[in-house]
Amino acid sequence: RSQKSTTVLPGKTSPELTPEAQQALEVVGAFAKNFLPLLFNVHQAEPPEKRRQLQDTIAAFATITPPALLADFFKAVLRKLLETASSDENAQRAIETQCSLIELLIALSPSLDQASIALLWRAVRAHLSHSEVLMQKKAYKALAAIAEAHPSFVRTNIDDVAAAIVAAAPLCHTACKRKRLVCMHAICLSLSPAQLAALLPSLLGEVVLATKEPNVKTRAAAYDVLLGLAEIVEKNAAGGDAERAKALTELLVTVAAGLAGKSPHMMSASLLALARMLYSFRANSALVRFYAELYETVLTLLNHKAQEVVRATIVFIKVALSTLPLEVVRPLLPQLVPPMLTWCNNKHSHLKYQVRYLMERLVKRFGMHEMTEVTPEAHQKLLTHMRKQKERARRHVEARLAAKDG
Repeated sequence: RSQKSTTVLPGKTSPELTPEAQQALEVVGAFAKNFLPLLFNVHQAEPPEKRRQLQDTIAAFATITPPALLADFFKAVLRKLLETASSDENAQRAIETQCSLIELLIALSPSLDQASIALLWRAVRAHLSHSEVLMQKKAYKALAAIAEAHPSFVRTNIDDVAAAIVAAAPLCHTACKRKRLVCMHAICLSLSPAQLAALLPSLLGEVVLATKEPNVKTRAAAYDVLLGLAEIVEKNAAGGDAERAKALTELLVTVAAGLAGKSPHMMSASLLALARMLYSFRANSALVRFYAELYETVLTLLNHKAQEVVRATIVFIKVALSTLPLEVVRPLLPQLVPPMLTWCNNKHSHLKYQVRYLMERLVKRFGMHEMTEVTPEAHQKLLTHMRKQKERARRHVEARLAAKDG
């Protein structure tokens, strides 16, 4: 019989089951004692790339399984995990078995009670610092699942969770950093405003540095965490627009503290993080004053000796030129153009290209006359060359149009 007999109640986005459908689910759930062991066995027999659909099926079945029966299944899988960890089995095979068992526990976790979640946390806590990459990944995935499905558990045990996350930071493999960032994001979403404010200083530096990771997905995860934190801070701010802008400003100031770092790597990472946040919140007019002050401060870094810092500074300037009002940028042109043009003589062509691109943007925005006034005499040839190129391109367009009309 069809189980689509659901009705959507006013004001709700998810369908509400009718009594008939609810009764049907209870009947199916009574067979969980037969189906779940079969699904577990198939899951363990399949290769990792084919387990995703099975995990989704197990997670769905767990939602209709009687709580006592589900707790028994959970303890059986957990017991198997602990036995595998202490067995004399081949090391690589034991790791693969443990990873697949943790995946099963993750699939069951949304439907577990608080007592079972506490056991799951105790089981995966030590694996956050495991020497094997796969085990670390599964541990971070399990903790993220706990934070998403049981935020109250994380809030209650935040001291233990935070201590484990901080302690595991030095031992995190490069390949696990994206999973770690996703886990940190899930934890931050589950915290109260006071808990987030206390935890933020210990996590923010790591998130900012992750924006410089070689892996594209890791960098994207770092930016997602940054923007997610900004949205949480803005949401938690009580009051109107002024209070939200103040909360965002405090977060931006904390990120900007990295500009005073001793290493060029930290300084450039902070600049990239600030550029992304500036672009994402460009529509917030209450932050324009802070952005203007920050822009003026960043311009001083064009004189830095490290090219890594200068490249990140140019990225920030490109974002600022496209987002800040003209009246903010125009008075600072004398502080921007001369130090930026000193890098035109650099041997690295990429940096010279970026400077050239910025000069073209500035000419389009402020005009050739105004840019000629703020450009040093030694670099006037660049403006002359840009003007000739523009005229040559215009003549070519006119010639093509004339030939087409003729």
